[in-house]
Amino acid sequence: MKNNNAEVLTPSHTLWPAFRKKLEDKLFIYANNKIHNQCNGDLTLTIEILDSLKNIDIKETLIVMREYGGNCDCKIASNVARIWRNK
Repeated sequence: MKNNNAEVLTPSHTLWPAFRKKLEDKLFIYANNKIHNQCNGDLTLTIEILDSLKNIDIKETLIVMREYGGNCDCKIASNVARIWRNK
């Protein structure tokens, strides 16, 4: 059953900074004096983080993120907020 109170997470949402930090912490690992991108070309990390946030409509949020260039975890980290601000 759909939660009618669930919200879409966008860069203007109050939870966006926390989401972005969690995503970047999981996505970019510093090891052997290099930054390693953990993106697998999908939305696994994004979905995991969205699922941990209260009251977020995951399905609708992913639709919006894809519209703003977020087709995988690293693209969400790099594109969504930038494109959102320039819309």
